[in-house]
Amino acid sequence: MTNMGKRSAKKNSETGQNTPPFSRAEICEAIIRDLDEPIRVMTNDLKILMANRAAVAASGQPETDLMGLYCDEYLPGHPNRCENCLVKQTFQDHLPHRREISGIDGNGDRWVSEIHTHPILDDEGNIQAVVEIFHDKSHEKSLERQLFQSAKLVSIGELSTGIAHEIRNPLAGIRLGLDALEPSLIQDPSAKEILDGINHDINRLDRVVSELLSFTKTRPSQPEWFHVGPLINQVCRYFRHTAQIQKIKIKIETEPGDLMVWADRNQIQQVLLNLLLNSVQAMLDGGELKISSRYCKTINWSDEQNTMGGYRLVVRDSGTGIPEDDMHRLFDPFFTTKPNGTGLGLTTSLTIIRKHNGELRINSAPGEGTTAQILLPEGPWRC
Repeated sequence: MTNMGKRSAKKNSETGQNTPPFSRAEICEAIIRDLDEPIRVMTNDLKILMANRAAVAASGQPETDLMGLYCDEYLPGHPNRCENCLVKQTFQDHLPHRREISGIDGNGDRWVSEIHTHPILDDEGNIQAVVEIFHDKSHEKSLERQLFQSAKLVSIGELSTGIAHEIRNPLAGIRLGLDALEPSLIQDPSAKEILDGINHDINRLDRVVSELLSFTKTRPSQPEWFHVGPLINQVCRYFRHTAQIQKIKIKIETEPGDLMVWADRNQIQQVLLNLLLNSVQAMLDGGELKISSRYCKTINWSDEQNTMGGYRLVVRDSGTGIPEDDMHRLFDPFFTTKPNGTGLGLTTSLTIIRKHNGELRINSAPGEGTTAQILLPEGPWRC
């Protein structure tokens, strides 16, 4: 209950009737202040006239320091004013507006917020201020993506299993046919070159089929407690030589140093290998590759009802980034932008992490690098 709500009603001595403990304006202000969604009231010159408790908390600044600030001073790290400002539009046309915006927070998680603006008019219809409401849709969007990916993977998985077997049988027959060719034919240099090309393509196709079957028949995870630091060091050693050639600086952070996680060590190694390979291939002109791991008492799981802690393994690179049009296809089987890629690395990684009841999140933007997160739930209590 607000302070105004605690105010006792006054009794009129002449009529004996109770008078309202506070005005209609005070009621509206109390409701706005106690709403969970951040709300700001903005002036025509884009200064903050009022902010509710949620908006003050989101800014990280005292309420007394917040009033009178320009909108671009509201949150640290936002030096520029928004393009096509909704507040300005509402001041100009006196109409409500709505827009969805998104970004990446310090953990590498993508946030999505829907902004609503509404005009405040006086009795003559003149606009006095604009109310700006922020609705957090991050969890909603994350769940939508997960449901869409799950349905897609189930359908593609069932189809891929049948296709893989249908391809593998003819491949075996083709390979046997090549082995049975007359040795005299193979002595012809031009014929040998053609046969070598056929063999190369057969091996590549066989590799694709093997990865496809691995994706559709991922073995059950066998979790155990293991130190994640040594595993990360081991995976990074595979890329040391390439990193030196491409002038990539590898940085490893594990907090605490003896951090242990509950998972299938071999499968987590496979996922890390896939993520680091993608990062290295995105930094042909050098850069920084940072791998960090830590325990978190709370994690913003896609399921808001999940309040358990867990482990956050992050692979962050300063590479070329991923175009926005490709982001929604990252986990699609066979989607790849690499000449020799199979497009099954991230798909398989997602399947593995989901079998651990975890989440795999990837956020990126062109020219800003890529952040991949492995989120794993807490394991059983250790003696």
